[in-house]
Amino acid sequence: MSEKNYFHRPAGSPQPRERESQKAQLKSLSHGESKDVKRKIAYQTGEEDWEEKARSAHEKEGHGELQSRFQDVLDSDKDLKGYGLNVRGGGGEVEISGIVDTLSESKRAEELAASFPGVQKVVNDLTISTDGNITDADVTKEVREELNADPRVDLSHIGAEAHGGAVILMGSTENPDEIEAAKQTAAKARGVRKVVSQVKLKDDFDMSLEGIFHSQVRNDEED
Repeated sequence: MSEKNYFHRPAGSPQPRERESQKAQLKSLSHGESKDVKRKIAYQTGEEDWEEKARSAHEKEGHGELQSRFQDVLDSDKDLKGYGLNVRGGGGEVEISGIVDTLSESKRAEELAASFPGVQKVVNDLTISTDGNITDADVTKEVREELNADPRVDLSHIGAEAHGGAVILMGSTENPDEIEAAKQTAAKARGVRKVVSQVKLKDDFDMSLEGIFHSQVRNDEED
């Protein structure tokens, strides 16, 4: 005599008593319980719309595919691949988390995400860290070294001071591109979490005495 399989359910639709039991389970679920649990029970009762199930599964797969494809981009980027950054999110949102050494690397990851096809929102949850304790004096020194090494920046025009991870650029220049270059370069130094430019253009900042005189004469003539 063969052994009975008490866990085998006969083929075909549930019997009336089974359907009543399953419906009772559905009603007993509280509003806070997972929709996935409700779906599983609904599939057993034969009440689920299978086309809706397939569409929902396809959407979830597509959403996950976006984050997976962007994860591949970070993992292969020459400046970021060594950090093991993580990508999460849903739909068109991408959240990047992990630790990088510099502000410029954090910005690069964010810019890569913002330009990636399908991404509608970027959440930058990256932490900027350094090896050991680094003081404001250390950060200031490294920023000045970076600025000095950049041919686009003249230290006689632009200087820098660090305060709590924020670097303040000061000075004056006739070239607005030099200001932008200094901001980008300062962000490459270790320990920099924010760059604030207080550099002024000479045209707006340092008018010569002769210029002031002629300007006043013009104003007097107009009056």
